[in-house]
Amino acid sequence: MYKKFFMGIAAMAALTLVSCSSDDLNSVSDNSSKNEAISFDGYLGRSAVSVNGSRGSVLDKTQLHNSADGFGVFGNYSSTDEDNGFGSNLFNNQKVKGDASNENKWTYDPLKYWSTEGHIDFLAYAPYVENTTLTDSKINFTVVNTVADQKDLLWANVKGQTKTDKPVTFTFNHALAKIGYTVKKGVNDDNVTITLNKITLAGSATDPAKKAFYTTGTINLSKDLTNTEAATDLWTDCKGEQNFTWSSEFPNVTSSSLAGSGYLFVIPQNFSTGKLYVIVDYTISYKGGPTAEMKSTVSSPIVMNFLQGKAYTINLTIGLTPIDFDVNVVNGWVDDNTIPEIPLN
Repeated sequence: MYKKFFMGIAAMAALTLVSCSSDDLNSVSDNSSKNEAISFDGYLGRSAVSVNGSRGSVLDKTQLHNSADGFGVFGNYSSTDEDNGFGSNLFNNQKVKGDASNENKWTYDPLKYWSTEGHIDFLAYAPYVENTTLTDSKINFTVVNTVADQKDLLWANVKGQTKTDKPVTFTFNHALAKIGYTVKKGVNDDNVTITLNKITLAGSATDPAKKAFYTTGTINLSKDLTNTEAATDLWTDCKGEQNFTWSSEFPNVTSSSLAGSGYLFVIPQNFSTGKLYVIVDYTISYKGGPTAEMKSTVSSPIVMNFLQGKAYTINLTIGLTPIDFDVNVVNGWVDDNTIPEIPLN
């Protein structure tokens, strides 16, 4: 039995969120001194499509707006034009979420307001996680081991914002690598059924328990992808090992490729030198009589550098080797004169 693997890479999808200001209608002073609340709005800047046709973007504007998580904001106010860097002296992991009554509105509490002097430098990430702390523009991240519980991770930043620069615009990028799969059987035979039991990504071809992927890492929210060096040092202090298993909600295995329902979200990691394998456990059964169910386990190496913001598809083709019959020879008769002569009178 054999299996073919192909990797599809998707371009990064950018999610753009906008911060704007609104006038206080009760103000009687001139425009330069009006108290203007720092509010947030959002729109999807661009959808990216991977080379094999699947979407690279998982957490889009609608999903983010409708989620209970929303996104977190850190904001550092400087009273002068001096660049004091990113921090959290004004916004400290402020949760911002979509307004259920208005798909174009974002809310947070308590409100904060623009000053007529100085500027604010912003950092943001999604989804929001309570008690997330900022250290030197960095936050810690842990990859959930259960595939169904994993979430996309976005980050954004913008510097030097004042009331005259409104609206403040966040361009969110995907911080992780996304991995999905498709599966099909290598023969067009409706009499045979292939049932997937589990698909494991592990550090060994023969031991599904062998671990490979990072468990934790630190992401620098201040990194700007327009800087060519940013992508290489976005993640630091990546450590730990874990494997991942898809074990439910498998598609029917037919002669046409069908996508699995779950995605992995992993910290970028380079497996160009090997040490990563996909292990597929499945059962073969037949229609119309045979009761035997034949279990099989096959594996193949994955040689790939999983990059930030890229979507990858593992294309699985489960080949079937038919049980053939042949006849080598039919042995001839052997003469044996053991019966004595029988006289008949």
